[in-house]
Amino acid sequence: MKTKSIIVILLPLILASCRKDFIVEDIKNKTISIIAPADNYTTTSNQVTFWWEALDGAEKYNIQVVSPSFSAVSKIILDTNITTVKYNLVLAPGNYQWRIRAVNAGGTSAYQMYRLKVDTTSNLSSQVVFPIFPFNDFITNNSVVTFSWYPLSSADFYRVEINNGSVLSATVANTNYSFSLPAISNTNTAFTWRVKAFNDFSVTQYSTAINFTVDLLSPVAPTLISPAHGTIVKDTIKLSWNRSGAPDAKSDSVFVATDSMFLNVISKTRTYQQSIRINLLSTPPNVNNTTYWWRLRSVDSVGNRSIYSSQLKFKLSTP
Repeated sequence: MKTKSIIVILLPLILASCRKDFIVEDIKNKTISIIAPADNYTTTSNQVTFWWEALDGAEKYNIQVVSPSFSAVSKIILDTNITTVKYNLVLAPGNYQWRIRAVNAGGTSAYQMYRLKVDTTSNLSSQVVFPIFPFNDFITNNSVVTFSWYPLSSADFYRVEINNGSVLSATVANTNYSFSLPAISNTNTAFTWRVKAFNDFSVTQYSTAINFTVDLLSPVAPTLISPAHGTIVKDTIKLSWNRSGAPDAKSDSVFVATDSMFLNVISKTRTYQQSIRINLLSTPPNVNNTTYWWRLRSVDSVGNRSIYSSQLKFKLSTP
């Protein structure tokens, strides 16, 4: 009886706790406390930080920016949901209107609307150049890279700086610059890049350095496992191997030929697995007692290919 009494007492408490966990706070009549920018704010900086205080019950925030106003929209600049309380945006000179509301599973608060003006200026000291490409942690197997960034209306020229231990720089009038990087064959070469703008009497600071990699390193060739060399098999068995270059190697190309020189390749199949049934190859071997040769090469995430693996042969069995 004592045990039953404890269960009866605890059960309502547990149920009450569960109900509390599933209650969604009503935010429909709540307002967000805006920190910046204030309504009718005017700035000569092209970087605007939208900032507000966290609202109790909010799961995310919907922020929208248009030009020149929501009553006469000519351009939608931004419409996104975020979970943080800050958002940085690059804006060209002009008039803007922005609004924000809180969102949770039960609904939304009302939009709060504000006006903003980015004024023209020929002084670049308060401006920031924002890179577009390559973005941070970008990886490519092409040593010719085109750098690009957002324009500044008062800039006459831009200086691009590329660094891999040795600093390379170029001055250009456009907002892009193509360059053949000094990457070394069969290596991973790490770079950083940044850009700044200048005119006759002012200059921006360099943008934050961005990291990227030119990957010309080929993955290791895969190792064949089965079937054993010269085995007679059914077409339902699997060709299997070890992807030796993992995790850099992402897939393998399986080649099947009727000659050991692979002059007559009858099937080429790409797979992300490390085995494949013979009858699932792109062109399955189908002639009994014919000798087939197979080999592989691995491919990494940016398209670098390994050398060919060793090769094995098999025959298909008669029914």
